[in-house]
Amino acid sequence: MSALALIVTSYILFKDYLEYDENKKLNENLISEVITSDSINETIYINWKKLKQINNDIIGWIEIKNTNINYPILKDNEELKYLKTSYDGTKNKNGSIFTINDNPFAENVTTIYGHNMKNGTMFSVLRNYLDEDFLNSHKQLNVYTENQNYIATIFSCYTTNIYEETNNLKNLSFNEEIEYYKAKSKYNMDVEDIEKVVKLSTCSYINNHTNPTSERYFIIAKLEKTH
Repeated sequence: MSALALIVTSYILFKDYLEYDENKKLNENLISEVITSDSINETIYINWKKLKQINNDIIGWIEIKNTNINYPILKDNEELKYLKTSYDGTKNKNGSIFTINDNPFAENVTTIYGHNMKNGTMFSVLRNYLDEDFLNSHKQLNVYTENQNYIATIFSCYTTNIYEETNNLKNLSFNEEIEYYKAKSKYNMDVEDIEKVVKLSTCSYINNHTNPTSERYFIIAKLEKTH
């Protein structure tokens, strides 16, 4: 490797580290500012007024206990601003956790996106769901919104090509879509009476043949209201 190439590579790695460190500190500060934990009832209380003052695009919060997933959910659009923008509006390659659904959690299927970062942040933990032991110990996730809290129970996990996924789901009814998710899952899970779904998506590098990768991890969960 030439000296110039080494300098460029070192600069990129250093810049990536700085952005990771900045993103990590931002999220830790946000958690300390807006979240109060209730260990007795095993729930959290969120200061939505403060969150909205920070960024009105924050429409929810996602938490998977005993993982690093504890992030605000941003409302994005087809321009995908939050692929490379932090929750506070600053540019950062770690991006944000976001959805482009028009009516998140009111629709039959709400898809939530996040990067699969090499540094282990954002939605990188989703790759662990192909391990049965991890799945069995992390089967539920929590979604909080200003007016409603939800619990979601995972019933499907798999990796596939995003274009194949889009084509396979085209023209399916909701019930047919549920059966598709169950059939695609690496593991069979006994979850029934599914009326709404939350679908977590991040990049996968299994069986990948494109750059950027067209493979995705999908974690599908039954969404139910709590209180």
